[in-house]
Amino acid sequence: MTSVQSFIRDEVNRGAFPAPKDAEAFNAYAIASGSGLIPEMENAARQTLDHPMTFEILGEGLRLFDGWALRDLANFRRRYRDHLVSCFESFLKTNESLFTIWTPCALYLTSYTYHPFLPSWLAELFQQHLNKSRKAFSRPLFNPRNIRGEYLLALKNHLKSYNCDSCSISHSLDGEAFCKELEDRLAQALSEVCTTSFFWENCGSLNIRLT
Repeated sequence: MTSVQSFIRDEVNRGAFPAPKDAEAFNAYAIASGSGLIPEMENAARQTLDHPMTFEILGEGLRLFDGWALRDLANFRRRYRDHLVSCFESFLKTNESLFTIWTPCALYLTSYTYHPFLPSWLAELFQQHLNKSRKAFSRPLFNPRNIRGEYLLALKNHLKSYNCDSCSISHSLDGEAFCKELEDRLAQALSEVCTTSFFWENCGSLNIRLT
C-alpha cells in the first residue's frame, strides 16, 4: 500500500492527474479516503466546502465512497459549520474594542442596530452569514477570504444610503486593520477543524440528511 500511495502522489505532483474542478472534489475525497492518502483527503475535503453537499451534487460519485467515508465527510462539514456559526455569533455579541470604532454610527441608528457597538449594516452582514452557515449541506460554506469584499460592499451601500460620515472616517482610519482581524479570526476558527480527526471520532451510526 505504501508503494501505491507514493506512486499516486508522484503522479499528482508531476501533473499526471489534474486537480479536481468544482464538485469533482467529492470524488477526489472518496478516492483519497479509500486509498489512505491522508494529505490529499484533507485537501479535497476542504475543497468540498465550496459546494453544496447534496445527493444531486454527489450523483454517481456516491459509488466511490467506501465504509464510513461519507459519514466522515458529513461530520467534518458539520464541525466546520459549527465553528463558523460560533465565530459569527461572537461577532454579534461582542463588546470588545475591535468593534468600538463603529460606535458613533451604532448610536446614531439605534433603532436599526443589534447592540450599541455594531451599526445595522455590519450587524446585518454578520447575521446574514450566520443564517446561511446553519444550512450546512444545501449551500456552500463561507470562505474567510470573502469577508473583506463583502464588508466593503456592505459599507459602500451604507454610505450611499445614509452619507454616513462617522463610518467613512472609521473605515479610512481603521478599516484595513478591522478587515484583517475579521479574516484572521475566521481563518483561525476554521483552521482548527481538522479532517484527520475522522479516524479518532466515535460518531455512532450514520445519520446524514443531505438537503
